[in-house]
This record gives sequence, C-alpha cells and structure tokens, in this order.
Amino acid sequence: MIPILSPEAIEALKWIDQFGDSRPVPATFSDIVYVLLNEGLIYQAAADRVDLTADGKAILSDEYD
Repeated sequence: MIPILSPEAIEALKWIDQFGDSRPVPATFSDIVYVLLNEGLIYQAAADRVDLTADGKAILSDEYD
C-alpha cells in the first residue's frame, strides 16, 4: 500500500534523494522527517542525516512516472 503524502513530504523526499546523507537535513523538514522515518520511506544514516529506503525511492519514481 502506498501512503498518501503531502506536497511538503514529497519535497523532503526530493531533497533527500538529491543530497542523501551528505548533508544534514534542513530544520524545515524536521517534522516531516519524523513521519517519513515512521513510514519506512527513509532511514537514519547518522545523527541529523537520513537517506531513502527502497520504498522511498519507489514513491519518488511513482511521482515522476
């Protein structure tokens, strides 16, 4: 089942896809990151850094198709 995501969550996924764990997550995404972690779309790579899971990548590919 594919979760319904807000436009802000999609933007956060796009940012994470672009930068991955190479940069700390911007504070503007802090609440969204918590939700995405709970949905299993991202994982904690290090303190204040996250990256996409396979499910997160699938959500983005569905958005672009």
